[in-house]
Amino acid sequence: MRTQKEIMDLYERYYEMIWRICLMQFGNSHDAYDATQETFIRLMDYSKSFRSEEHKKAWLIRVAINYCKDVMKSSHRKREIALETNKPPEAGKVPDEYADVYETMMELPNEYRTILYLYFYEGYTLKEIAGMMKMNPSTLRSRFAKAKELMREYLEEEGMTGEAKRSVPIPIKKED
Repeated sequence: MRTQKEIMDLYERYYEMIWRICLMQFGNSHDAYDATQETFIRLMDYSKSFRSEEHKKAWLIRVAINYCKDVMKSSHRKREIALETNKPPEAGKVPDEYADVYETMMELPNEYRTILYLYFYEGYTLKEIAGMMKMNPSTLRSRFAKAKELMREYLEEEGMTGEAKRSVPIPIKKED
C-alpha cells in the first residue's frame, strides 16, 4: 500500500500533466477533472511497486487514457449532449500564448490530440507513446504524421503562416 506522502508527491508532480491529457481526450475541463481524480484514486488502489519514476509516470498516463476511452465508449456518455464547447478552460489553465494552438488541437479528432500532446509537450518518443497507448508503432507513426499535417492545414486556414506558424509551441516540421 502506498503512503499518503507518496501519493501526494505523485499528485503534485503529475496532476497537471494528467489533467491536460484527459482534456485532450474529452475536450472539456469538467470531464478532465473527473478523469484525473479517478486516475489518482486508481493509484491509491494499485498495490504493485514501480520500477522507476518514469514507470510511475507512464502508468499514470496509461491509466488516464484507458479511463477516458472507457468513459467515451459508455452508453451513458453517448446519450449525453455536450454542454461545453472546445474552448480553452478557465483562465490560468492554458497560457494565452498557447490558446490558439490549443483551440486548433481541440479541432483535431481525438486519436490525434493525445499523440501530439505526449510527443511535443511531454517529450515522449513515438515508440514510448505507442507502448503507452498499446498501439502498433507503425500505426502511431502514421497517425502522428496525419496529426501534424492536419495541424498545418488548420493553422494555414487560420491565417498562421511563416514566422507566426513557426512560433507556435507545436513544431510543424518533419521529425522521427
